[in-house]
Amino acid sequence: MALPKIVYNPGTGPVTLTILRPMRFQCGGDYEATRHDNIASSGVPEHILERIDSFFDFTIEWVGVGADLSAWNAFVLYALTGGQFQYFPDGAQPGYTNYWLEGTNWKAPYKSPGQKTFKMRWRQVVT
Repeated sequence: MALPKIVYNPGTGPVTLTILRPMRFQCGGDYEATRHDNIASSGVPEHILERIDSFFDFTIEWVGVGADLSAWNAFVLYALTGGQFQYFPDGAQPGYTNYWLEGTNWKAPYKSPGQKTFKMRWRQVVT
């Protein structure tokens, strides 16, 4: 089984976060259009599209307290500053997508003894 990974640079050089537990409840497609719609006086609609944003949503249900949670906390503290990061769906392969963390808060609540859980939403970086 391929393990995904995140690579980010908090200013001290690249840091790799290997995702050890399954990323569950991933959307098959999550898009939001920034569009302006208008109906002319003749009744003809016009649509002006600015952009379509692509998102990646997931849940990690089991995060072990200790090194795994510490690694996620370090990544989130970086990502909350607006830092860009690379997500590799298969950490052994070169293909990746650049993302930003969507939102300005994050929490990893209790799941069971020694385990936390969390949800994330990432916005794909458009260059």
